[in-house]
Amino acid sequence: MHLIPSKFPDISIVPTMAQHAEELATLVRQNKEHLQTYLPAVVQLASLDDARAYLENASARAAHGEILEWHIFAGTALCGSIRLKDIEVADRKAKIGYYLARQCQGRGIAGASVRAVLAHAFGSLQLNRIELQCAAGNQASMALARRLGFTHEGVLRQAEWLNGEFVDLHVYALLRADFVPEGAQSPV
Repeated sequence: MHLIPSKFPDISIVPTMAQHAEELATLVRQNKEHLQTYLPAVVQLASLDDARAYLENASARAAHGEILEWHIFAGTALCGSIRLKDIEVADRKAKIGYYLARQCQGRGIAGASVRAVLAHAFGSLQLNRIELQCAAGNQASMALARRLGFTHEGVLRQAEWLNGEFVDLHVYALLRADFVPEGAQSPV
């Protein structure tokens, strides 16, 4: 399923596939320092073989309903990724994560792309709750969560081992009833 944020007709959100391995490895190599801060596991995908193995595994996990992962393209250039994970069909909830290349940040692409995936999650997938967790220092992700209407639910103390130290994780959640689709008026 391809998702296209209406605000960005040149942006496409497509399911990950092994054919994206070269673009993924290139994106990671070019953004290694940027990604290392909060996503050191992504930095491990800098080689073509590692990127291909990861994407093949992601496709297999998607086939079993464990995760859903998309790549964000600006025109023909890969600029990021969005993932729904820990999908619990019975409880109709999942967690969301994302990243963008440094040069794609600050242009509204992340917000529009995450909003498109949220619309899919709350619409087609019939989920009721999407949770977002981010490291305490990740101000950009915290700001995006607030802009998209997520509620800050708390802090998980020292919940992630990140770059050699434990860090707190901020937990945000968005309920289907609180989601405002792109172009709709926010309830006041």
